[in-house]
Formats: sequence, C-alpha cells, structure tokens
Amino acid sequence: MFLAVILQAVLDATKPYYQGEPEQSELDRRSAKAWFTASIGVTSKDFETVCDLAGVDPSYTRSFAYKIIETKEVKFIRKRINALLTHS
Repeated sequence: MFLAVILQAVLDATKPYYQGEPEQSELDRRSAKAWFTASIGVTSKDFETVCDLAGVDPSYTRSFAYKIIETKEVKFIRKRINALLTHS
C-alpha cells in the first residue's frame, strides 16, 4: 500500500501541464515534487516514514524519483506506473 503512495506521488509530480489547467493541479504537482526533495521538516519526515513502511530506502527513492521526474521518457514511465497501480 505504501509503495502505491510513492508511485502515486511520482504520477502527481510528472503530470503533464496543459493550457487552462486548474490552479490546484499546478499546486499538486509542485507539492508532489517537494515531497521528494524536502530534506528537513514535516514533509521530509512524512516521506521517510512512508518509505520505511514501504520497505524502501528514502535516499534511493529520492534519487529514483528525481531521475523519473527529469527524464524525457515521462510519458512511457507514467503508463507503466499506471499499469502497476491498476493491476495491484
């Protein structure tokens, strides 16, 4: 379940921009990115707790998420994550 939280955050962070999107969509995208990058405070602690509960290393997960967010293959990766989440 907690791995799904991490994957959903990756989807939220990589959601494509579109003209006329609601302001909340942009806020959600920025919040998801911040969740992966925060190094201090409640957001960072929440991230580490979710990673611990998912059984994954927080440092590795941050690095992995950053690579996904910055890749040119975001569309392909989003499809793969969606497939994992819908078949779980």
